[in-house]
Amino acid sequence: MTALLRIPFGLDRLPRSIGVDDPRLPAAPAGPGPLRLNTESVPLTAMPEAAGDHAARVAAAVDWLVFQCGDYAPLRRRFITAYFAFIVAELDAHRADLAADLARYDGLYTPDDWLWSALRPLPRAWLASPSGPLSAEIAFWDGTQPLAIELSARESPRQVALHAAGLPVLRIGPDVLADPAALGALLPTTFHGFWRGQTLPASPFRRPVPRGMLDAATA
Repeated sequence: MTALLRIPFGLDRLPRSIGVDDPRLPAAPAGPGPLRLNTESVPLTAMPEAAGDHAARVAAAVDWLVFQCGDYAPLRRRFITAYFAFIVAELDAHRADLAADLARYDGLYTPDDWLWSALRPLPRAWLASPSGPLSAEIAFWDGTQPLAIELSARESPRQVALHAAGLPVLRIGPDVLADPAALGALLPTTFHGFWRGQTLPASPFRRPVPRGMLDAATA
């Protein structure tokens, strides 16, 4: 499958007047590495006032992703909260080992900081196919291919279309969203141990440095 450069998301439909590669569309990079929660910085409008408060940052990230789900989309919104509950449960299951690995940094990092290395969900994503872009309720990018998530108790027309296009798709029933362990059991292995192979924790709540400051620093 040809690697995508960008995955449009947060859209119920694609504009007909511009192409899917138009920079005006909200899109996430889909390059040679996995798309993680910390691959890009979150928009300034999504940053909480308490910038150093981990719980506030997580709540802000959840709210931002829920907003991307659109109106009248309770299952997509439930998936976002259930997915973050799975991430926290995954960290809790390995907390002792993660704390031991970070002990050399004298409290600079905590195991919770690894949360941002988890794969990033893209609500209302559009995936490339031979017949043109196809919508997915939620999509992830693992570094080599997308994974579409279909939130339905039974096979849907959208799932059939994604399968027919050769795109990986995972159907998750609404009942699973109430149990982080059940959700984790369905998600592929690439979703687990997301901190492995990462050098240090990194947050998506980083503010861009103005260009003038960069020029002054390199002068």
